[in-house]
Amino acid sequence: MRFLIISDIHSNLEALAAVFSELHNQNEHIDHVLTLGDIVGYGVNPNECCTIIKFLKSGKPALKKEIEKIIQSIDIAASEKENITKYIFSLGKKATVIAGNHDQRVIGLLNTVMASSAGISINWTKKIIHDDNIRFLKSLSLIEKLSKFKIELVHSTSKCPQDYVYVMNSILLNYSVLYSKITFAGHTHKPAAYLYTKHKSDVHASVFIPADQFDKKLMLAERGSADRLETFDVSLNPGQRYYINPGSVGQPRDGFPMASYKIYDTETKKVYMEKAEYDIEGVRKKILDAGLPFDLANRIVSGI
Repeated sequence: MRFLIISDIHSNLEALAAVFSELHNQNEHIDHVLTLGDIVGYGVNPNECCTIIKFLKSGKPALKKEIEKIIQSIDIAASEKENITKYIFSLGKKATVIAGNHDQRVIGLLNTVMASSAGISINWTKKIIHDDNIRFLKSLSLIEKLSKFKIELVHSTSKCPQDYVYVMNSILLNYSVLYSKITFAGHTHKPAAYLYTKHKSDVHASVFIPADQFDKKLMLAERGSADRLETFDVSLNPGQRYYINPGSVGQPRDGFPMASYKIYDTETKKVYMEKAEYDIEGVRKKILDAGLPFDLANRIVSGI
């Protein structure tokens, strides 16, 4: 079984499409998609991104024509549009989707304080999002489990999913609050992976993929790698649990301004870190043309 893990799309249509384009170009077979929340917010295409994710979850044929129009609207080669569309169609009804804090804010189910630019983007999104996509976001839970594969999906943490804690390092969690062998989570926009052990006397976490380029002291303290790793092995041994973050598709903050995602292969027990390039400047212009804050446009260019 090969899982595609994506999170924090944030209404960035071009970045989301680039992920499927890259998967097609690599001739990558995906059996199931795990989507970890924050489909909307920050970017200018919440309806388009919701429609694509909604199709991945439901597989409803009625959405196909709409998706074709959405992909046709992207400024890329015609052959690439066709490849992306076909790849999306191949994944119909093959997704598990949960809600993130931006999704919850847009539908009025969360009232936590946000940065001013984030709040502006939420209010902007509320004005343009379609009713059917509001209903879709409302249908999403905060946690989903795939018991057969010992996997749990949450936007932030399993213990308090509604609190949306930023897990920026291993000390913010421990073995006892990870309820499944593998917890996939997003929220930080920084790809990372931690291995927690049952025995607190041991080093209880290792960083397989650095959260960002500025925390090397922390990584060395955790006796993890200070180098960026593209793949790592997942052991399902007793007394071990993983917390894995794929980074952000639409607004990465790890210093790499590309769409970030992961692939988990249950047969080989490997996780692969992947990045997809897209028209960042074009998306930046769309954000500014919509009248959204400058810093939201600038962040996707810098990747921080």
